[in-house]
Amino acid sequence: MAHATHTELGTVVSGQFEIQRFRPNIVVEPVGGAQGFPEQAWIGQTLAIGDEVRLRITGPCGRCVMTALAQGDLPQDPGILRTAVQQNQGHVGVYAAVVRDGTMRRSDRVRPVA
Repeated sequence: MAHATHTELGTVVSGQFEIQRFRPNIVVEPVGGAQGFPEQAWIGQTLAIGDEVRLRITGPCGRCVMTALAQGDLPQDPGILRTAVQQNQGHVGVYAAVVRDGTMRRSDRVRPVA
């Protein structure tokens, strides 16, 4: 999930739009202040994370009602899913297949590769 997606959706939902609701494995902070849903442009590409990891972005991550249910200290909020549907066809994040595994670090650069 791109951090810009979280920011974009958080500006239009009235409830608590917290990343934890979506259980992402990786959250990427795009350079240059990207807005909107930048990870949708990654579909079909391979991303390098640091020097080792390569992920093939296979498709959008459609979300279900689980994101709107109460989770931990977050209350139930049907506006979460409604907002995702209205703003990005219910997609929040993307799916990826591991092309090459390895070690990732918090500060690793994420970039498309050929």
